[in-house]
Amino acid sequence: MTRLVLCLLLLLGATAGAQGSARRVAVVPLQALSGDLTSRGGPRLTERLMSELRGTGGLRLITPPPEEPPPDQLAPARAQVKEAEARRQQRDFAGAESALAQALEGYTTQAASLPHGQELADAHALRAAILYAQGKDEEATRAVTSALALAPGRALPLAATSPLFAHTVGRVQAALREQPRGSLRFTSAPTGVTVTLDGKRLESAPVRVAGVPPGLHLWRAELPSGEVAGGLVEVSSGQEAAVAIRPPGEGPSAVLAAALAGNRLDTAAVDAAAELGRSLGVDLLVFGTVSRTEEGLALDSFVLAPDTRAPRRLPRVTLDAELLDAGPRLRSLTGALAAQGAASGEAVRLPTAPAAQEAPDTRLLQVTYPEVAPPPAPATPTAPAPSRAPLTPRKPLIRP
Repeated sequence: MTRLVLCLLLLLGATAGAQGSARRVAVVPLQALSGDLTSRGGPRLTERLMSELRGTGGLRLITPPPEEPPPDQLAPARAQVKEAEARRQQRDFAGAESALAQALEGYTTQAASLPHGQELADAHALRAAILYAQGKDEEATRAVTSALALAPGRALPLAATSPLFAHTVGRVQAALREQPRGSLRFTSAPTGVTVTLDGKRLESAPVRVAGVPPGLHLWRAELPSGEVAGGLVEVSSGQEAAVAIRPPGEGPSAVLAAALAGNRLDTAAVDAAAELGRSLGVDLLVFGTVSRTEEGLALDSFVLAPDTRAPRRLPRVTLDAELLDAGPRLRSLTGALAAQGAASGEAVRLPTAPAAQEAPDTRLLQVTYPEVAPPPAPATPTAPAPSRAPLTPRKPLIRP
């Protein structure tokens, strides 16, 4: 009995020692290199790779703590708009203007959360009314211009509350029609991302939009990772503005993601990866790209020991588009990581392209700004038709 207990203690000690010596490894979300890849090309393949790492002896998968669901990021801006409306009713125009300036700043920061520009257009229209009340006609005209550009073809609800303001909106609208239009150029990393402008879907980036009315415009793009990028861009009359679509976020993870999405690994991206690995406290950091091949998908990945800043290229893994054969092939990759650690793969010289593939089609598509017909004027209400013939008047009653 004593011998059995000693054997168990030795076995437990050996197991604990093996777990303690396991290499800590983390995986950065894999970046798809084209907008036509489904979620399998990035998030799902990342999960499959993490699952194989979790089940590989000698490796200990480290994952960041789960993030709490973000609060309603537009709530502060909406609250400021309500405060501005209340102050305007009290004729506190300076206070209303201040509250609205904060609201518009919040909307600009969180523009990607706006499904369309109507809410923001109403905020600019309210600012215009407040500015007109203070005699700041030039600033007010610019605010009306922004409101009309953000929600083309839509009547501003505030204009219906004041004949004078409605006349001003009509005057600005007529002036805008006489101005030369501008253009807007979209590029993206990865390429092929579909863009919407002012709620209307355009072609995939890179794309140039001609005939864009002057003023502010809201753009949005959904990346292959499922993330949404978006923002506001101002187009000047007769000039071209440019928007570069990149994975959203801040910090080292965003720097690394933007580089990989553009099929690029350079010193700045490696420095970001090293900083990210140190913040997670790992021995190995795995990152890479997913691209389309004739047979399906290809995973081009790297491993980095954060203190060395010397990434090594892991063997390319080819997979079918549905990831049906992913298990054995990824298992071979994780087994090599467990056996060789930071010495896995081959050394690389920077800068380098993660995926050896044909150059993507970067022909610039040309489209015209999607015009929106103005809303029809409301029909004049008419009296309903009688449901039956009127009653015949009675003869006067004659008393005897």
